This record gives sequence, structure tokens and C-alpha cells, in this order.
Amino acid sequence: MKKTLLFVATAVAALVSCEKNQEPANENTAPEVKGVPMTLTANIGGATKTSYTDDGSGLKETWNAEEKISVITLDGECKMLAIDTFESTGSAGRTSASFTGTFTGGATPAKVIAIYPALKEYAGPKYRIPAYKNYNGYSQYILYNGEIGGLYFDSTVQSVRQASDNDFAHLTNFCIMSGAVDVDDIKNNTLTASLNNLMTIIKIVATFPDSFKGTPLTQIYINCYNNSAESIGIFATNSWESVDQVYSPICGAGAAGSSTGSIYSGFNVPDSGVATLYMPVIIKSGNISSGDYWTFTANVNDKYLGPVTKTFTKDITIQRGKMYTANVTFTEP
Repeated sequence: MKKTLLFVATAVAALVSCEKNQEPANENTAPEVKGVPMTLTANIGGATKTSYTDDGSGLKETWNAEEKISVITLDGECKMLAIDTFESTGSAGRTSASFTGTFTGGATPAKVIAIYPALKEYAGPKYRIPAYKNYNGYSQYILYNGEIGGLYFDSTVQSVRQASDNDFAHLTNFCIMSGAVDVDDIKNNTLTASLNNLMTIIKIVATFPDSFKGTPLTQIYINCYNNSAESIGIFATNSWESVDQVYSPICGAGAAGSSTGSIYSGFNVPDSGVATLYMPVIIKSGNISSGDYWTFTANVNDKYLGPVTKTFTKDITIQRGKMYTANVTFTEP
């Protein structure tokens, strides 16, 4: 029997502000770009990197003691011209942090975006977001193969493993914030940007039969169907992503779609019989129609439980940067 899927959403946003100065020109066609020291102050909220607390309706986080953010300058065709790293050191648990770095994007850049966490250089001129661990424990990268002069990043999203019940550590480096910097402010020797989280968190509160308490919980799957029982691609998978946040989000529409999402577990079903898991995903299309439904299946103690069907009773839009909670009760197979 179909049951109603109840979701609770919480918005994710962040404001960033800073100061700057400018660069000189060379005598030839290509001006010499010199960096200008700046300070960037960032306030955060929602589900990003850092440290987490679940307040019942969403994830609140605070900055770690050491943090980094990237500022990317684009030309008129949205090709990357410069990637600058800003760093912050302070007390863990703060909600506001000041970042210092050197801006090399020039006095009148066409476009500038900010990305958190900071990109790292590898394999020569290529850049990528720091690694997260997939379900096998191997390092994966949501964004990679970005380079100066390039328009795109390659991207991949694979299921991650949660080490313990109601734990958030696996979200580190998985959730990305990005936003356009106000170019007019740069001309006035300031730097401001609004950062939006590009990832979505699906919180699964799963209740298991008494016979499965204390047994290994391996994985929980989500499969998505429309009201005609056809698979629909809700989650994004491998793709290429435009670097231009202004017109096309880094993790945006156009990504390959998948009807299946999952979260792996590295722990046993708690003695309470209730396990809470946090599944980070990139939403390809969040448009859900009344009558569409998701099914939840669990692999516990090498046995499959479910599927449990949750049906949407109204049209909704699942948004990036928010957390949605699904309460699922599994029964004996």
C-alpha cells in the first residue's frame, strides 16, 4: 500500500564579503597580472562542508579551524582566467570566518565566481574539488579536469559510505557552495558574493524489524518513478558542468540522469531499530508531480527489505541546497 512521502526542507545560503585593490598593465598586448591582497569575510548556513549539527529541520554547520575558498575570474566567454585561494584560520565552531588571499583577476574582470571548498591544483594545470571517499573507500572528485582557459569541469557522483548512525563526517568535501561575485563592487575596491549550495541532502530515518537490530546495515536504495510507473532521472551522475555560475550552475541541468540513488552504511542497525542516514546528491531535475513515487529498499544482514513505496500527494520542486527527510518503515521479508 502506498504511503505519503513527507519531506521537511531547510534553505541553504551564505553571504560573503571582502575588500580589494588592483593591478598594473604591461607594455605589450597581454597585461601582466599582479595580485592584490584582500580579506574575505564569510558567514555560512545550511549543509556544506565543516562541522554539522542536525537541529531536527535541517543541518546547521560551523567553520572548521582551518578553511579555504577559491575565487575564479572568467573572461567574456566564461573561460577561466585565474583561480585564487583564500585561507582562514580561527576557532573551530565559528559561524563567521575572515579569509585572506591575493586576487589576480584584474581591475575590470568580466565575471568572477567563488567556490567552497577550495579547488586544488593537480596534474599540471588542472584543478579539482578535494576528494571524498566513495562506498569502497576510494577517493572520488565531484569536480575535476578544470583548467585555466577552460569552460568546464568534468564531474562524477558516486555513493558514499556513512561510518556510524546519525553521523555527518562523510559529507565533508561533498557539498559545494558557489556564487557570482558582484563585478561592480570589485571596481569599487570591494568584493561581495552570495553563495548557494549546489548539493541536496536526503535524510533517511529508517525503522527496522526487531529481528534485524544489531545486524549489519549495508545499503539503502532510492528508485524514482513517475505516476505512469516509468523510471525518472532525478539524480545527476557523470557529466560535464559549465564553470559559469551566473548562467549555468556548476552542478546544473544537463547532467546525466539516474533514477537510482543510494547511501552505503558501515554500521549495524542500532538497538533502537531506527537508523538515520544522510545521502548527499546532485539533483538533475527536482520537479515532482502528484502521483510520482519513490521506493526504498534496504540491504540488511545480506537480506533485502522492501521496497517501501512513498507517493507524492502534490506537485513539489526538490531544490539544491536543501535537506529533505524521508521516514521509512521496513517490515519482515
